[in-house]
Amino acid sequence: MPPLFAEIAIHAAVPTTFHYSVPEFLADSIRVGHLVDVGFKTGRQPGIVMALADSSPIATLKPVRALMHPDPVLSPQAVRLARRLADEYLVPVGLCVWLWLPPNLAQHTQPRYRLLDSSYRAADALELELLSLFSRRGALREAQIRTAIQHNHWPPVAERLEAEGVIRVESVLTPPVPRPPKVQLAQLAFHPAALDDALVGLARVASKAKRADVWAHVLRVLSREEEPVDVSWVYAQTGAKLPDLQKLADFDLILLGEKKTWRDELAERDYIPAAAPMLTTDQASAWSHLESALARGKYAGFLLHGVTGSGKTELYLKAMASALAQGRQVLYLVPEIALTAQTLRRVRARFPGQAAVIHSRLSEAERYRVWGQARDGAVPIVIGPRSALFAPLPDPGLIIIDEEHDGSYRNMSAPLYDTRRLAEWMAQAHDAVLILGSATPDVETMERAKRRELTLLELPARLHNHRLRAESQAARAHLLPEYDDAQRDAVARGLPPVTLVDMRAELRDGNATLFSRALYSALDETLARGEQAVLLLNRRGTSTYVFCRDCGYVARCPNDQQPLTYHEHDSNLRCHLCGHHSPAPMRCPSCSSDRIRYFGAGTQQVEAEVMRRFPSARVLRWDSDALHRPEVADAILARFWEGRADVLVGTQMVTKGLDLPGVTLVGVVSADVALHLPDFRAAERAFQLITQAVGRAGRGLRAGRAVVQSHAPEHYAIAHACRHDYDGFAAQELAYRQRLGYPPYRRLARVVFKDRNAARARSLAEQGARALAARIAELGLTGTDIIGPAPCYYARIGEVFRWQILVRAPDPRLALRDAATANGWHVELDPDDVL
Repeated sequence: MPPLFAEIAIHAAVPTTFHYSVPEFLADSIRVGHLVDVGFKTGRQPGIVMALADSSPIATLKPVRALMHPDPVLSPQAVRLARRLADEYLVPVGLCVWLWLPPNLAQHTQPRYRLLDSSYRAADALELELLSLFSRRGALREAQIRTAIQHNHWPPVAERLEAEGVIRVESVLTPPVPRPPKVQLAQLAFHPAALDDALVGLARVASKAKRADVWAHVLRVLSREEEPVDVSWVYAQTGAKLPDLQKLADFDLILLGEKKTWRDELAERDYIPAAAPMLTTDQASAWSHLESALARGKYAGFLLHGVTGSGKTELYLKAMASALAQGRQVLYLVPEIALTAQTLRRVRARFPGQAAVIHSRLSEAERYRVWGQARDGAVPIVIGPRSALFAPLPDPGLIIIDEEHDGSYRNMSAPLYDTRRLAEWMAQAHDAVLILGSATPDVETMERAKRRELTLLELPARLHNHRLRAESQAARAHLLPEYDDAQRDAVARGLPPVTLVDMRAELRDGNATLFSRALYSALDETLARGEQAVLLLNRRGTSTYVFCRDCGYVARCPNDQQPLTYHEHDSNLRCHLCGHHSPAPMRCPSCSSDRIRYFGAGTQQVEAEVMRRFPSARVLRWDSDALHRPEVADAILARFWEGRADVLVGTQMVTKGLDLPGVTLVGVVSADVALHLPDFRAAERAFQLITQAVGRAGRGLRAGRAVVQSHAPEHYAIAHACRHDYDGFAAQELAYRQRLGYPPYRRLARVVFKDRNAARARSLAEQGARALAARIAELGLTGTDIIGPAPCYYARIGEVFRWQILVRAPDPRLALRDAATANGWHVELDPDDVL
């Protein structure tokens, strides 16, 4: 047999693959995509077979030690996509290929013993016992043999039988053992009527404790509950942690308990009924294109642009039914883990027992289980955030990316990639249909649709829902549903009207609070009617921008018109795109006012203002502090959806596709903060955030409205968002991008230089800029230029200082490929932001 060699990708951040010889005993069984055990440096590593060949570029090679599972764990298509991903984003292929595998997969292997020669005559009693076991039960793992044989003398016997060719020992993957999650419960240890006495006693024994206020808050929250409650809800309401509850239990003020549950996440919460409406005229027109593409069984890419509440999900579900009818599978991506439960409810209502969820917060055992089911074709529908794209479905016929504009689809940790681009490659590789859906598509995606790289489908009218659902909701709430029109089974409703408030005028009139008079009035009316409100704080980042409270002037860079950021350490304003810096002004350069401010407010201030003005209102806060634990996020969302709270205060998460039927008012407290970040996508993000936020209003029984507060109401992003005018915004934004040479007209790359020494970080960036400039000149790369070096917007994270270079080019890889690899630079192709 001629020699065989394998190219192996190691699970490590190394720039290349490695070559190994294939021993004769593996030559007939090894294939591309196999998980193998190989020697690496002085130890051993798992690897993936990327290619097999009868020659090697290396003369002396280590051998492949063993297959870690008899079947390949990756398909050839996945291996090819991993290579393309590595090439496109200049990242190690070893990091890319492991995206398709569940975490710690290689750690879950066991030897499995298989009988090869049933005619072999046992030489002693031990051999006879072992062979009889294999004959009766077939191939067995090591743990199974230990259970079946009541002594520990069998391993040497097995080794002897393997050497004689009687049995074969191979490695197999074994799933991690799942454990039922423990749900902690808490309740008062006394009657709620004795709360005041308990608080007095707590103050006496814990008067000097730093967390005494939190402990008292916990008692007040629990006093309102009739039964034991999940501690995640207590955490969400009070900011308490487990040690706080344990301390209260030590004081005999609360009781802690636990119960075990195997239930699916949020399985008891219903978000949508199974009944499907007949399609409206707009939906039917869009569906005709999707139906034809699915029937052809060839690749086709679509951009489904539908206003909020226009019925995009119904088209997704119909497309899923068509793919499943052909015996193919579906990948359905959502931007955030917090949205998977809602989406799962909708899908399972239509396709019971056919959908599974994959995301990073599942237990290791659960992720392995779903991965195995997907690989075997046992679950035809996989739902989840970007990591769900790597589910090993054998024949995906449909890939849906909902809210395609969302920045979370860009993975900004190694390996870096854009999920939408990878999904398109995957759809092409499998001859699948790709649907990118959004009410506010990324302008780069829309430009691709205009260039006919994607087929544009539009849903310009908002729908309420299925008539039967509206009537059943109304009956339960003892209300009459409000809607504008009805088409067959669907009821229609226009987009909510928006009141745009100039906060400069509010200040001139003596209102210096967070809320305008219009928002106060709208909140008062909403709460008086027993309806719900969402308040959005459009805040991103920790630094502030500089503006004038009298005229709305914003300090901008003279070179590229990006907002300048105030840096407290040197009292300077800096541009994080070109490096321009200048002293912070004491007076407004536009109107000479001395009311220059560094703007910023948090969700806690907004929550406090609501509670001050409306003390009886039940207020929840849904921001990054609450969302770092999924159980807290789920508890908050469920509480609000079930109507046990009146006002939800949050940051951008509250805008991401949530279906909250009780919300009739959305207030955007500060439309400007993210708008003035020093990032070329800032205007687009502000437009998307406001439009999506407004779209949460009036999705249930009653019509909705919105109030948007701004210190720059004339800005095109805000003005177009308040008019529900995507086309007008996109035209103006694309003209701005074209003028500056930003995507989609040129691609962008970002090179970040980091060091614990500030001067060293700057020096590295300057050296990198000189090296890049020389390479661009050497290669004669037209249309390629460098911006920077400049400090990053987050110039220091922890003890590490950060500088950056931006490269604008038709293809930045040409300038970066060899230089980045040689110098170990941190390169981000198509970055989500340049902060």
